[in-house]
Amino acid sequence: MNKEQKTRLSSLLKKTGLVLGIGLGYAAFVMLTGWGIPCLFHELTGLLCPGCGISRMFLSLLRGDLILAARYNLLVLALLPFGAALFLYRSFLYVRQGETPMRTWEKIFYCIAFLLCAAFTYLRNADLIPFLMLP
Repeated sequence: MNKEQKTRLSSLLKKTGLVLGIGLGYAAFVMLTGWGIPCLFHELTGLLCPGCGISRMFLSLLRGDLILAARYNLLVLALLPFGAALFLYRSFLYVRQGETPMRTWEKIFYCIAFLLCAAFTYLRNADLIPFLMLP
């Protein structure tokens, strides 16, 4: 590994550690106080956005309750392994080559994820599938 790659790896690890640290700090705060960040979209419209329940989903995962995590946000839970794999892939490319343009398959993945978010939002607000509503 050359010097540039080591610098990129160090930067990536610092940023990833910072994001994970903030996330775990937020999780600890919510667990201790019971206060979380409200969804502005839900507060204004009364509707559930595609992200509603993500905090509670991650807290359920931290407690090992996969079923409750799925109840809070099934879409994000289902996309999590794909997102993690994409993050690892992009991180590997970044360390080896620096900034690289997105590949066609990545753009297709993001388009499919967007369409899934739109469908998920519609289904959970239309109350067609009760499991998709927040418990």
